Amino acid sequence: METCRRLASPIDVHSTAGFIVLAIAWTACGGATRPTAPTTPTAAAIPVTASAKLAEPPRAPDPDLHRPPPRKLLEIDWSKVDLTNEAASLAVWSRIAPTGVDWDDQLHEIPAAAARPLAIAVLRGGNFLCTPQTTGDCARPAYEVAAPAETAGFDDPCLRRLLALWSIDQLEYRDLPAVRDALLAIAALPPPESQLVDAAIHAIPEDEQDARLALLAVAWRAGQRDVVKGVLGALDEAHLIAAVRQHHIDFALEILSAEGHRAAYLAAVTDEALGADGRVAAITELAALPTADDKLPPDLTAALVTAARAKDCRVVAAAARALDQHGDHRFVPRRPRTANTGQLMRALCVLATYEAAAPSDEASLLPGYVPARGLERITITYDRLSETDDDGDGDPHTTHTALLVPRGEAVLPEVEDLVQAMQHCTGTICVSESREFRFVWRPVGGEVLLTRIELAERPDCPPDKTASPCLPLQPMQGRVEVPPSK
Repeated sequence: METCRRLASPIDVHSTAGFIVLAIAWTACGGATRPTAPTTPTAAAIPVTASAKLAEPPRAPDPDLHRPPPRKLLEIDWSKVDLTNEAASLAVWSRIAPTGVDWDDQLHEIPAAAARPLAIAVLRGGNFLCTPQTTGDCARPAYEVAAPAETAGFDDPCLRRLLALWSIDQLEYRDLPAVRDALLAIAALPPPESQLVDAAIHAIPEDEQDARLALLAVAWRAGQRDVVKGVLGALDEAHLIAAVRQHHIDFALEILSAEGHRAAYLAAVTDEALGADGRVAAITELAALPTADDKLPPDLTAALVTAARAKDCRVVAAAARALDQHGDHRFVPRRPRTANTGQLMRALCVLATYEAAAPSDEASLLPGYVPARGLERITITYDRLSETDDDGDGDPHTTHTALLVPRGEAVLPEVEDLVQAMQHCTGTICVSESREFRFVWRPVGGEVLLTRIELAERPDCPPDKTASPCLPLQPMQGRVEVPPSK
């Protein structure tokens, strides 16, 4: 039996293919279409269009990169300001009205054309002493100038010195004659002020050496040693010599040399207006210059003999030692034959300075001032925390120890400190920073001799006070039992 084969026509193929496609699509969509609830699209699903971007609020500017312009402090129409004279300039300053809070910002608003006349008015007005020097034994030294208070006004010295610093920067060379006296007044300010003094000196051009030296001389007399020393090196040789010989600035000797500027050094030896340190340095360096026969030149010998009668005992001692080292022993310190304690104390001052420079193996000359019995040496120590009066002197903070030093063994105690104390004597009591030296002179065998030295430690300054004098220790009353030295 023959099997029948069914043949498909083209029409049948297209119908079948369409049906298959529909079936596949229906299957892919999950079968029959069912109604669904409408959904709300999320913000992330909504595309951001250009118009939406434009609708967003702008971001605030970065405050660090976009600062608003500063508010003007001065409501002044500078085009209408009259600065033809000093009174007009001061009137403008009254309108500016600087204070300790805003002075710097106000100065930045002053136009360049107005700065010079305003600066000249400030400098000519003076009143720049902000922080005075401290005085008193326990006064704490002032090393810095105080800042102006926030309420400080134009007439406040601490604010005026800051205005003066600004004013000096505004000056031109043509302004110097108008402010010459003002700069000299600034140079006369004492420490701790130094910045303003230095600025005043540097306002003078370096090649105007006469004018600079005039300011340096004023500053030197005001005690501005560090400021002057820092500027002296800019002077030429002629003005350095003038600084020594005319203005008595001893620092200039450090730049000059004894060998190259012998005349200036020789004049310094006998210059009573020159400081003792400079004169001693001149003596030492001139005496150390080599000579053919190790003898001092006649002009130096004459100068040293004059210096051996100087007012300052340190100069006397230096001259006496230089002469003694070159064979002239006339001025070696000896006790004067007098009952005048003032003359005896001066001789002791010379002796202390003379022996401070002595070699270690040189015998002391003090036995010539001491009686045969010996020298009583009393040491008084101070202890602020002590509460017991162990030595019965009535003061729990002090302890006395006594020693009788044989005449042949007598030496000046604490000689380096004693030299400093000898510059601050009242009668027979001399005071250094740490000790008080008391000397007792008594008639012995028709002569006035040194019978006793007391060394007293000075009390500490009160920790809660900055400018109150330290009370001196009271001498021990009555007779002191002095044991002999062992």
